[in-house]
Amino acid sequence: MPNIPFLLANLGFAIILISLTFRDILWLRVLCVLGTVLVFPLYVFRDEIVWTSLGWNFAGVLINLLQIVILILYRRPLVLKGIEKQIYTSVFNALNPRTFVKIFKLAKLEEYIDNTILIRRNDPVGSLYLIIDGNVEVTLEDNTERIISSNIFIGEQAFITGETASATVRILSDRATLLKWDSRTLQDFLDKDAELSNTFDLILTTDIIGKLRRMGS
Repeated sequence: MPNIPFLLANLGFAIILISLTFRDILWLRVLCVLGTVLVFPLYVFRDEIVWTSLGWNFAGVLINLLQIVILILYRRPLVLKGIEKQIYTSVFNALNPRTFVKIFKLAKLEEYIDNTILIRRNDPVGSLYLIIDGNVEVTLEDNTERIISSNIFIGEQAFITGETASATVRILSDRATLLKWDSRTLQDFLDKDAELSNTFDLILTTDIIGKLRRMGS
């Protein structure tokens, strides 16, 4: 009569070994759990239960099951709504939605009244802004005035270069809604991922180019 626990254990060990060839960590963990469970009878159906091996393997299964749940939840499609969806679609669509949400949560949604000065020329710039609603006036070094509105960044050149402001910026609407990041906090977040930092710089550079074209027209 075949030794069923022994056969199951060998099958389990084979599955665990195969799991190590998977690049996808989710499937690696799923197969690892399956393989480990198949090994359990080897520790149970014998003259004396091997509690130590059974216990440690059971702990490994629980940890892998927890990680599997976390991975599945993380991989679920992220549905953006409201202002998050509007900003992502208009400005940040080059980013992964989940990464965008993290960046969005670093910002504060603030309202400003008419004539509020956001940035003064030649002053340090400690914040990066994105106009959500309302008009903003930009006064250049030669006193040329330009009006910009929704989905446009303010302070992006200073954020990229670290230099002082090249223009004075003030609110030109009764009320304006802006998204505001602390430059240091945002930069620290971006510095953790070189690819993300490069993509974010590209988003800002694209904004600068578009702004220069509008101002030149």
